[in-house]
Amino acid sequence: MKHLVLLVAVLGLAACTGQSYDTELAQENQWKMIGVKDGKNGRLVRTEAELNRLSEMPEGAINDYRLGYQQGIEDYCLPYKTYKHGKQGEHYTGQCLNTKHENLATQRWKAGYREYVSELDLLLLNNE
Repeated sequence: MKHLVLLVAVLGLAACTGQSYDTELAQENQWKMIGVKDGKNGRLVRTEAELNRLSEMPEGAINDYRLGYQQGIEDYCLPYKTYKHGKQGEHYTGQCLNTKHENLATQRWKAGYREYVSELDLLLLNNE
């Protein structure tokens, strides 16, 4: 039971990190970098309205964001990385749709997630 509580605490902390970069970069007009970071973090692509809440976007900024996002999400969806995402218990929510390695990336994610669930089941059985 202690392991399960620790796991939940760690996952909760992980969900709180990584999103502070966007406001600072928006103020610096670094829209492509916001896109790269969003993609590399596996975040679903933001809408123009969501981005405008960070800072007013100049002409062409949405295209810069989308170019950066595509670059970042392609990196995030490399099959060896998606296996690791699944193995860490991350849920697949469609991040890799329309990427170069979409099919293999989702297969590897599922394989990693199956291992994660199996290991979690074993951990829970051993703690009973």
